[in-house]
Amino acid sequence: MHRSATLETGVLYCEDNVERMARLPAESVDLIYLDPPFFSNRNYEVIWGDEAEVRSFGDRWAGGINHYVRWMRDRAMEMHRVLKPTGSIYLHCDPKASHYLKVMVDSIFGFNNFKTEITWKRSSAHSDTKQGRRQHGHVHDSILFYTKGDQWTWNPVYTPYDEEYVRQFYRYVEPETG
Repeated sequence: MHRSATLETGVLYCEDNVERMARLPAESVDLIYLDPPFFSNRNYEVIWGDEAEVRSFGDRWAGGINHYVRWMRDRAMEMHRVLKPTGSIYLHCDPKASHYLKVMVDSIFGFNNFKTEITWKRSSAHSDTKQGRRQHGHVHDSILFYTKGDQWTWNPVYTPYDEEYVRQFYRYVEPETG
């Protein structure tokens, strides 16, 4: 397959990402955020903008989890190929499939290049427990963070402490510096 020598930026492609990545040059991408289908076994209908603009997609996998993981493996292999040696990848996934995906991605990126699992807690209740079923509600997603090598770009994110924390632990202020 023909691979482009240069990388276009600021372009949105609407096609299967494995086909698009196959045309990208090797080691040309700094960062990948992947939000794939979640192995939810559901069909979705989403309204974009007005009611006339409906998009639907299926997240059903006839071959079960093994079929889903093989489908994701094809994409993970292309992502590894196009990622720069200093690049990193964030794979957003459903907790039901995250363990299967982690083992698969470990086999491609290497066990030592797994850096952490980020737990993304949903900010609102879903009330998705069913009457009569004994289980906890689904209140988080997982994001698996990998790097391609030992050196990667990292931009720390800082958030301010809440006021109660500051009052409790920062009672003493240097007059010279405030």
